[in-house]
Amino acid sequence: MHRKLRWLPVVLGASWFGYRWASRQATPPEPLRQRRTDVAYTTTPTLFIPGWGGNAWTYNGLLRWLARAGFGHKVLTVTVDRRGGLHFAGQWDQVADNPLIQVLFEHSFTPDYQEQIDWITAILRHLKSHDHVAAYNLVAHSWGGSAAVSSLLLYGAAGDVPRLNRLVLLGAPVDERDATHPVDVAFQRLQAAETDLRELGPGVIHNVYGTLSGRLTDGSVPVTQITPLRQVVADSSLSYHEHHVPGIGHGRLHASPEMWRLIARLLWQD
Repeated sequence: MHRKLRWLPVVLGASWFGYRWASRQATPPEPLRQRRTDVAYTTTPTLFIPGWGGNAWTYNGLLRWLARAGFGHKVLTVTVDRRGGLHFAGQWDQVADNPLIQVLFEHSFTPDYQEQIDWITAILRHLKSHDHVAAYNLVAHSWGGSAAVSSLLLYGAAGDVPRLNRLVLLGAPVDERDATHPVDVAFQRLQAAETDLRELGPGVIHNVYGTLSGRLTDGSVPVTQITPLRQVVADSSLSYHEHHVPGIGHGRLHASPEMWRLIARLLWQD
């Protein structure tokens, strides 16, 4: 028995490193299988941002499905290291075929989403300066969506970032106040943002949230933490829409075929 126990740390360590390796294996670039008659193809890239603890598995299935269904195809993977350095892999020829960019955070188990705000903004600045990207779409889950909204409202009007075309949020908490935490400093920061929100448009925000049976929550994020975004952007030039998807839990907002079809429609068919 003691001999077996000596091997336990080795087994656990190997399992952990195996998980880490597998979770970073992003889906490879895949060409469009077909071109649809109901989709307008452009060079505008769509970024996919995971939430807390998210990894390559968050969007691998969705990205493969989008290419095979003819909506768009993956061209790049952007990995943000623990120091905030950006690492690009792939080839983007900027053809009008709805290019997709998968974003991975090496340090995804952060205590909040403040670092992700800077990382997302840095990616957008790089796309503007190096690839001359004028506009972008973005799909983001959970805290990834919270960070994307903060990046948009705090820095989106600056001249060194592309302008938002469409933003699809999936269960993204904006105001996380509750009985034990009566103040959300991050939400107060959004409310006090000095950005002229009228300069952000004419982009579109689709705020998507799920609920479980008989509950105003998706199991992780209450609806009351998601919908306050409505009041933040009320005086902006952005077009804002909320989409309630009954019966969808937090983890399935990015992982079910029903949601894949909705995301594709909100990005390219509305």
